[in-house]
Amino acid sequence: MCRLSLPVTVIWNKWHRDGSFRADLYHRLSVFKVILPPLREAVEDLDELVPLFVAEYNAKAGRQVKDIPDDVWNKLKAHYWPGNVRELRNVIERCVLFAEGTTFPGQWLQLPGQKTQTASIDRDQKFAGIDTQPQAKSSKQGIYLPLDGSMALDDMDRFIIKTTLERADNNLTAAARALSATRETLRYRVRKYNLKTVD
Repeated sequence: MCRLSLPVTVIWNKWHRDGSFRADLYHRLSVFKVILPPLREAVEDLDELVPLFVAEYNAKAGRQVKDIPDDVWNKLKAHYWPGNVRELRNVIERCVLFAEGTTFPGQWLQLPGQKTQTASIDRDQKFAGIDTQPQAKSSKQGIYLPLDGSMALDDMDRFIIKTTLERADNNLTAAARALSATRETLRYRVRKYNLKTVD
């Protein structure tokens, strides 16, 4: 027995209308239709999807994000989501990875067309020894990253981890200690960015 699952598209329907696809085969295959609206037309789905993705990346990254502030919900529901659910997953993953406690960090949403807390991010990074330089670089005194939007967030994260690993001779335990992160969290990011470690 063979079962086919085919997406219903505009082209498929056009073939059926103009007779370029066999009518009897069309009706054999078209048992029932499932219409999935884009996320922007089903904003209420965020109420279930967001906690689901938060739990998923909590487990992967060793985080404990539980509290999602109202302003975060408002921004999520106001966004158009041109990238649909895939875009939502990426946004949630980034925020969970950069969370420092149980509260969802809204400053890392970085949704196009919406204001972000760049001032607080800038201040926190300066306290961490990260300065506003045109290109990412490292020295004995610290790691310097551009804050002008020329470097993607994932690239910043990868640069920090890669540099820390190199200084620790690619030792995962030593690098995790230097970053004040757990081995599980760092191991997840190392795999994500395809970096090398000795343990």
